[in-house]
Amino acid sequence: MAYADATQTNRKLGTGAAVLALEVALGWGLIVGLATSLEIKPQTRTTTFDVKSPEVTPIVKPVEPPKPIQTQTRTDTKPLDDRIFDTGPSVLPTFTADDGGGVIREVIFTPPVTPTPPPPRFTPKAARAKGNMAGWVGENDYPTSDLRAGHEGRTAYRLSIDTSGKVTNCTVTASSGWPGLDKTTCDKLTSRGKFEPATNSDGERVAGTFSSAVSWRIPDE
Repeated sequence: MAYADATQTNRKLGTGAAVLALEVALGWGLIVGLATSLEIKPQTRTTTFDVKSPEVTPIVKPVEPPKPIQTQTRTDTKPLDDRIFDTGPSVLPTFTADDGGGVIREVIFTPPVTPTPPPPRFTPKAARAKGNMAGWVGENDYPTSDLRAGHEGRTAYRLSIDTSGKVTNCTVTASSGWPGLDKTTCDKLTSRGKFEPATNSDGERVAGTFSSAVSWRIPDE
């Protein structure tokens, strides 16, 4: 029993020593691990990059366009007074002056003398008929239709005369009331009329006019 107890006692001691050694080893490993973990420094990584400055847009102040120039137009609706007022005779301005000898005298302004234009070299003349005008339009020229209808009247006319004395145009200025009588008047005067042309103040021939009238009367049988 004593050997068995001694053997068990030795086994227990050996087991206790082993356990103790294991615990010491675990404790030391724990201490070493903690020390190691405390010595590890974290690595800090710094990243740099360029930052562009934001573009600044210049502020442009709007320019106001120039204001248009306003013009005002005044219209006078009041009619012009064209009446002529008699202001009496014209009075020339006068003033007094000292002639240097102590005598005061009155000075009167003399109006300028307007030169009289020279008389014309020739007296202007109007166009004049040549020969007997009564033969230019006669009883035999009475339009047949107007004669049968009994149309009568007076046709006033104006003839245009050129520098050679020829009739170039005929205008009815007052109708007889019958187109046939008016047309016959101009037709016969244009073809038969002969004139001395008009002249101006230099004696030169110029175009002119001649005015008269033809009376249409049905002759008594």
